[in-house]
Amino acid sequence: MKKFQIAVIGSGNILEDTEEYLLARKLGKRLVDKDFIILCGGLKGIMKAVCEGAKESKKYFYGRTIGILPSLDKSSANPFVDIQISTGMSNARNQIIIASADAVIVVRGGAGTLSEISYAWQMNKTIIALKKSGGWAERLANTKIDGSREDKIISASSVSDVLKHLEKILI
Repeated sequence: MKKFQIAVIGSGNILEDTEEYLLARKLGKRLVDKDFIILCGGLKGIMKAVCEGAKESKKYFYGRTIGILPSLDKSSANPFVDIQISTGMSNARNQIIIASADAVIVVRGGAGTLSEISYAWQMNKTIIALKKSGGWAERLANTKIDGSREDKIISASSVSDVLKHLEKILI
């Protein structure tokens, strides 16, 4: 059975004691509970939280968290990334993250996240925005970026809502 790869994108500057961090951590655990593989940028903030949460799942095993790094330095990855893919491409690595994903989940997000959302839209990937997390996720939930697609960025109000959308779309 195919293992779906889910890109989780979002703010890299979120601190560990924030609501957004805890939300992303819960998301990571629940994604692995449902047998998904997590792709992310591999650094801190939302990326660290989702990978940390993945390891809390009883279904976790090595290889569930993949970080596509902006530098050539594998040690720049957060400690919860299983597989570090060094690109040396800086923000251009965002295209690789999105191209490798079966679906994209947005948690908060700044300018880097916005570029990933644009790539996902252009590559016709399903995009689910956790609306309550703020940032670009909140701004773009339930909207169209342009007229090139018939659908909208899916608005999710909770982690459970995200999983329902993923299961309906992918499984």
